[in-house]
Amino acid sequence: MSLNDKSPETSLNEKSEPKIDEQDVLPVPKPAYTAFTSRRKWFAIIIVSITGFLGPLTGNIYIPILPQLQQVFNTSETAINATVSVFMAIMAIAPLLWASWADFGGRKTLYLTSLLLFILANILLAAVPANIGALFVLRIVQAIGASSVMSVGAGTIADLVPPKERARAISYFMMGPQLGPILGPILSVIASGGHWRWIFGFLAILGSLVYLVILFFLPETLRCLVGNGSRVPMNGWFVQPHLIQRRIITEEEACNYPKPPKPSLKGYWSILKYKPVLLCSFNSGLLFAGFYGMSVTFARRLHDDYGFSHLEQSFAYVCPGVSLITGSLIGGRLSDHLRKRMKRKHPERYTPEHRFSLQLVGLAISMCGLLGYGWCIDKHVHVVAVFVFTFLGGFGMTWVFVVTTTYLTECSSGQAATNVAIGNFFRNACAAVSSVLISELTDKMGFGWCFTGLALLDIIGFAIVLLLMAKGPAWRLQWEEKKRGVAS
Repeated sequence: MSLNDKSPETSLNEKSEPKIDEQDVLPVPKPAYTAFTSRRKWFAIIIVSITGFLGPLTGNIYIPILPQLQQVFNTSETAINATVSVFMAIMAIAPLLWASWADFGGRKTLYLTSLLLFILANILLAAVPANIGALFVLRIVQAIGASSVMSVGAGTIADLVPPKERARAISYFMMGPQLGPILGPILSVIASGGHWRWIFGFLAILGSLVYLVILFFLPETLRCLVGNGSRVPMNGWFVQPHLIQRRIITEEEACNYPKPPKPSLKGYWSILKYKPVLLCSFNSGLLFAGFYGMSVTFARRLHDDYGFSHLEQSFAYVCPGVSLITGSLIGGRLSDHLRKRMKRKHPERYTPEHRFSLQLVGLAISMCGLLGYGWCIDKHVHVVAVFVFTFLGGFGMTWVFVVTTTYLTECSSGQAATNVAIGNFFRNACAAVSSVLISELTDKMGFGWCFTGLALLDIIGFAIVLLLMAKGPAWRLQWEEKKRGVAS
């Protein structure tokens, strides 16, 4: 037998295992980021945006009627302002609890649970006798119910929208919360003539309608439970209502979607030690303190210094409200454009921290707005100038805010809602302190110097942004390596 002859066994093996040309092997296509259709995805974003409208609406519909409530409840200006502070304080703390469970047990469950508390609190506020103690307690419950949506909503966006389009989607989502400062004061006119209870009745009705829309039309999106949504059971636009979503993807598929550990105090402390989240959140808190000091004093100064009626005060809030929306939309689009350009020119060098360069512009605009607003009020400059600087303050703040929120959804995998909730904690905590102290500070320091101090806090923001741009990539790499080490 020659060396070229082949045995029958060899021939049989060759027939049973034919050679495959490497060119015939096609790469396994990568699953789409989301299996929801574009229409279904944007419908979900609209739903969570409307839901996000409830918290800011609840806070801002209340502010213009503070003088009326001060008389009805027979209390001091400081005490009635404290009902704003306690609301903001709870809005700061409660999302930490809501969001961690939303990253672990499902988005929809948290929406439905928190909204029930919100509806109940507003029904009681509309019905119980006027008592300052009851007002404080029910404002706390109201805030607990309204607090989940900002952080959980950002988590829903992260589930549905890939990073390359996320800043634009978040800017649209933020239009819901940002309509609160516009429509809240306008809608407060239903309290004119002493009918302040109608405000809480209106909020209860609106909350109930939103609850039904979420129950029947919003699918669960948490990726460690439903993956990219390809297996979520739906009948057209209708979703079978249920409170708890069980995991519907396999164990193997679940490995592709990071799942955070169960919520715990240790877990919160670990995330707070993560420098990018901590610094981002602290920066947003300082910025929001200045804006909220401006927002809380705006109506009273227009009334006392410029003779605005209650109706005129309410419509005046259109100015800062429009500034929030325009700053968000422009900042979001520019942030995505900056990411796209950097990925195209230097794909190997791109990091999420590149978005921060836009924040330097927003911080400068915010600083100008706070300085101008304070000194215009102090020197009784024409009211048009007050509106211009109020617009700039809101525009710069939300320009920074949309970039920060987008970054918080990108800087750590599997816990977008928790990261945004920590940012929300710092913002609302600073707003609570600002709203309770601003009257005393302006009385003792004068408006000009008080708001000069608030504006100078933005210098800290400049330093934080530059630090994150320089050190953020290394900090993120260390964090991810640490998470992988714990998981293994």
